Amino acid sequence: MLKSLCLAALLLTSPLARTEPALTAVEMKWISAGMPVVRHARGQRLPIDIVVQPDDEPDASPIAMGIKDGRCKLVLSLRGNPAASTLFASVPAGAFEAAVEAVFAHEIGHCWRYVQGAWNALPAGFVDIDEATADDRNELQREMRERRREEGYADLVGLAWTQRAHPAQYAVIRAWLERFRGDEVAGQHHDTGAWLRLAREPSAFRAKGPLFLEAEGLWERGLLARP
Repeated sequence: MLKSLCLAALLLTSPLARTEPALTAVEMKWISAGMPVVRHARGQRLPIDIVVQPDDEPDASPIAMGIKDGRCKLVLSLRGNPAASTLFASVPAGAFEAAVEAVFAHEIGHCWRYVQGAWNALPAGFVDIDEATADDRNELQREMRERRREEGYADLVGLAWTQRAHPAQYAVIRAWLERFRGDEVAGQHHDTGAWLRLAREPSAFRAKGPLFLEAEGLWERGLLARP
């Protein structure tokens, strides 16, 4: 979810590490906290597996989503990883479960987009206005816009889940996410402010329809700002 968390989600063909049955206490704590989201996603028939990196991964994203053999792989790289310690330390007091669920929901939002065949695609009726020609600079700009849109959608899935599962902590989790996004360079792939501003209040989500569609409705409103 946060800054470095989503890189693996965008490299969908990257090889994924093997799994190992012996889990650390920290890994068990994170998996246990995030399982309500995983169960919900599986109930929506999303093909999700949890993969734990068995070796130290000092440069990996702590939590990310990848795709392998048509299945979504929620990858935890917590061992020997300073970024994981930093992430844990950033969680507001008393909000660990809500924060982990928001992170898992963000990553599973990527899974939903992939399974729907919608990855990097705009919804019907929207057009990506690309001023440029086919040079390398403009291709990179197009890719950045696509990645930013996917991150914006996933942020909204995380907040939509929080609104449903932890409504009393919505403001805390949204503020936590906004702090991580706040120092992003404008236009970069984690510059999701156009969507976070729309979700300032929990009432932005109706919480009556399917989770992923609730996020999609607000996401489309953000697209009108041409992010």
